Amino acid sequence: MMKSKKRVDIIKINNGVKQEVTDEIIVEKVLNVYINKNYYSSLMYTPNEKIELALGHLFSQGIIQSMESVKRAVETSENIVCVILDYDLEEDLDERRVLTSGCAKGSIDMRILEDKDMKPVENNKQYSAQDILLLMREFNQKSELFKETGGVHSCAICSSKDILCFSEDIGRHNALDKVIGKALRNNIALEDKLLLATGRISSDIAIKAARAGIPIIVSHSAPTDMALDLARKSNITMVGFARGNRMSIYCGSDRIIV
Repeated sequence: MMKSKKRVDIIKINNGVKQEVTDEIIVEKVLNVYINKNYYSSLMYTPNEKIELALGHLFSQGIIQSMESVKRAVETSENIVCVILDYDLEEDLDERRVLTSGCAKGSIDMRILEDKDMKPVENNKQYSAQDILLLMREFNQKSELFKETGGVHSCAICSSKDILCFSEDIGRHNALDKVIGKALRNNIALEDKLLLATGRISSDIAIKAARAGIPIIVSHSAPTDMALDLARKSNITMVGFARGNRMSIYCGSDRIIV
């Protein structure tokens, strides 16, 4: 199994004192994703949960709608995952792609950004603000790779009381794809779940959540204007700066009970 971190020798300066120490840094690799044995994309990623990342990525790109269309997903070599579908793709896989604001220049199919028929999230279940903040505290404690390296983002899929799926990666979008991939593989319905995230909520994050039907996004940080517009159109509740005992609700406040 490939390691997600490594030790390196560094020089630290603290209060004018220079010291030679050993520190841990995050490992960055390239994951090559194939569909039906044809190359699809390459992702700069933290080398763990490779199949989950590939599946979540393909789901977020609109290539698969569920695990029903996936015959198998296998790691064929150290940094290659091949997903075999039960049908042949007729479209041009290299057709228009947009570089996103995510780490490692993630991309999204242009048609997803232009999709005027993206269905709004229908579930309007309400959640306690106190429960959300408690989940965020637990979420913060789970980020072991961040504590050790300071070099990753985290995402989690949660019920109103429990963290169901958790992942870390150098990329915000990768961390989200990993937890979506975990949910797909474990038949976890997403239409009544919360998404917790550590980074800013950009348009690519909002699109991935909308495609998955996730009704609430909660982050330590803030949304962009495009992400907020997408959340409003998709009937998604957007919560930022969820830290300690406070949060900022940017849209969809009816789902949050104080």
